[in-house]
Amino acid sequence: MPPKRHLAFVIHGARADQPALRDLVARLRAAGHLVEPRVTWEGGDATAFTADAARRGVDVVVAVGGDGTVNEVVNGLAGSDVPLGILPLGTANDFARQIGIPLDTDAAMDVILARDPVLVDTAELNGRRFLNVSTGGVGAEATAETPAEAKEALGMLAYAITGVKKLVELAPQRAYFAGPGFEYRGDFLVFAVGNGRETGGGTALTPRASLTDGLLDLCIVEGMPRADFARLVLKLKRGDHLGEEGVRYVQLPEIHVEAQEPISVNVDGESSDGFRLLYRVRPRDLHLLAAALPGEGDD
Repeated sequence: MPPKRHLAFVIHGARADQPALRDLVARLRAAGHLVEPRVTWEGGDATAFTADAARRGVDVVVAVGGDGTVNEVVNGLAGSDVPLGILPLGTANDFARQIGIPLDTDAAMDVILARDPVLVDTAELNGRRFLNVSTGGVGAEATAETPAEAKEALGMLAYAITGVKKLVELAPQRAYFAGPGFEYRGDFLVFAVGNGRETGGGTALTPRASLTDGLLDLCIVEGMPRADFARLVLKLKRGDHLGEEGVRYVQLPEIHVEAQEPISVNVDGESSDGFRLLYRVRPRDLHLLAAALPGEGDD
């Protein structure tokens, strides 16, 4: 018989009215679990709700939403040993898929109740934690320019439509990348810094990344003609781009990026701009309830 748990559900406001979620909360309570649902209204709510729940000593904080909700909850858990659970109700659910969390709400809850937490790395960009992948360039611009209402109506198709538009308008940016024993100064179309492996609906830009190796994976796609990049896109999607001409791939504990023009950056599904980016790994920084970790079972 699983122990009774004190569960804090941090729920994205757009997902709070789902009948399956309401039914799940009712069944958990009937089974003897203490469930505290908190519904977000604006950015920052999920972080604040999580920090409050962690201070009060709940057993698990459950992020109910997509990658952006997970990101806010991770930041709310900074300095805490309270585990993170995920009910993936977002558009892409990139991180949840990588750790084997089913999209079915009941099956995802089974992972939270039955698994023991594992210690995993997180990363940070300019002091803010993230869990999965940060991208810059074409992919980040496509995410930033995809309207929220299109994501709701079309799901991953909305990202694809915007991505095709960005491919037509393809133009490289120039930046300086540096880390221990590594430097690159030149044009790039896309870069990714990965603690996890996949972003943008399953695009494996950092296919060798591990949540437990104490390193971040940096992938840079250099400036190249549109036709060459178009041929590379499918390999980027599958994670088959390592070793291709114009692709640089290294694993580092810290990465500095500087540019004269602001770079559009996406972090766990949320977009921003910056001239100077400092990425750092935070080893064994989070207790995570997962079904599997990226790389488990790799040869």
